[in-house]
Amino acid sequence: MKTLIYFPLLFWLAGLGNPEKQQVAGQRHDSIKGSWKSGRIQIQYIVDSHLVHEQEIATEKGNVYDFDGTMVRVKYPDGTTAQGTYSVVREEKTKKVILHLPGITTTYTLIAVTSSRMVWQRDLDDVYYKAGQIQKSAERAIYTEELEK
Repeated sequence: MKTLIYFPLLFWLAGLGNPEKQQVAGQRHDSIKGSWKSGRIQIQYIVDSHLVHEQEIATEKGNVYDFDGTMVRVKYPDGTTAQGTYSVVREEKTKKVILHLPGITTTYTLIAVTSSRMVWQRDLDDVYYKAGQIQKSAERAIYTEELEK
């Protein structure tokens, strides 16, 4: 009889085994389903924990991300497309969107999601920016992309 009590407890504990990365429940995963068009894209360059430069990026603006189930299709402004998979995971207290496209995997931190707007970010390392005519190095850069349905 005691064994019957311990089995559910064992399965419950096994589910808590990896608290760092857990697949987000279907309801939260559904919040990004649909077609999202990339709007504003910004990179903030950080040196010694201080913001030293901001830059708007126009080249990636206009990408359309179609999320359906576990599949994602990206339509680029030049007419090309890429198809892959995605997942939404929880790492500690943040949600991450992981895109697996041919030849590249990109992880974004999900900052905000509403029925019509989504914002995600990712860190860039070993980056350079132009200050006037001089190219300078930044220890870190924050890439922020706003998408709309």
